[in-house]
Amino acid sequence: MASTYTSNTGIEKIGSGEQAGTWGNTTNNNLDIIDRALNGSVTLTITGNTTLTTSDGTLSDGQFKVLVLGGSPSGTNTITITPNDQDKLYFIQNSSGQSAIFTQGSGANVTIANGKGAIIYADGAGSGAAVVDLTALFATSQAIDNVVIGGTTAAAITGTTITANTSILPDASGGADIGSASAEFGDVYIADDKNIQFGNDQDVTVGYDETTTDSLKVAAKEGAALAVTLMADEGDDAGDEWKLNIADGGTLTFANDKNTAGTHVTHMTMTPNSTVASSTVDFAGIVKAAVLGIENSSNDWTFEVSSNTLVFKYGGTGKMKLDNSGNLTVVGNITAYGSI
Repeated sequence: MASTYTSNTGIEKIGSGEQAGTWGNTTNNNLDIIDRALNGSVTLTITGNTTLTTSDGTLSDGQFKVLVLGGSPSGTNTITITPNDQDKLYFIQNSSGQSAIFTQGSGANVTIANGKGAIIYADGAGSGAAVVDLTALFATSQAIDNVVIGGTTAAAITGTTITANTSILPDASGGADIGSASAEFGDVYIADDKNIQFGNDQDVTVGYDETTTDSLKVAAKEGAALAVTLMADEGDDAGDEWKLNIADGGTLTFANDKNTAGTHVTHMTMTPNSTVASSTVDFAGIVKAAVLGIENSSNDWTFEVSSNTLVFKYGGTGKMKLDNSGNLTVVGNITAYGSI
């Protein structure tokens, strides 16, 4: 009875009564085939389209479990697994410099990019045989639980949505960026009553205060003043910077560095008081306005300049004017040495 061969690896099954005195050679060859199929690896030098063959009873590259693709092909190449009626399981490492396509029949193929690896399964379905990337199935159907990714050697992670139960942390304070100069993030969504916190000591927080003030809140930490510097041209030149400062207690100042770049001189001070009428606004320079008004509950006084003449109005009606020659005109009486 002649020898037959296993369906998927080509191991020779000696016929009954055959190979008397020589069966040891066949057995040793079979053990070598089994060794390749269990843990063997081979480097395939890829120069073009390649046939990966498993031959019955003969040591061949198609019997190796691990395939390392090498060489220097000029472009993507196809590796055809033959015969097309054998089931195959391969571990692939592609170091060829190009993508490689694994096929067995007219069914699905698997493409492995350069520098990547995969576990693939060829179904041995004959002319319609397909190759499946089992690695892709693991990635989408299996959870990675309680495992540190990149704990020793960091690498890029690509995905669609990352869900964090607690925090997304850098490796150290200031050790990682969100986005880059050429790959900016889109919209950022912050929940009600949650903050963006700036500084190693969380010196300033910015957030939407839904519960208390129903407003955007910019706050310094407890007991500290809040300072905000506004810069044109990155603050390169004198006068490019305005600094707003709110002291603990509420006094607000505006300062500019026009005299010396980086040295801010106060131009305006607003000091609040529990009695609003006692609150003050102080200007260090000249106040210019087309109309300057002082209001009460029913009428208002306004001061305006018209044709080089200072006009005083009450309730919108002119009451007195002073021209640039020093002439004073009033519509009512002038009382001297009276009392107020």
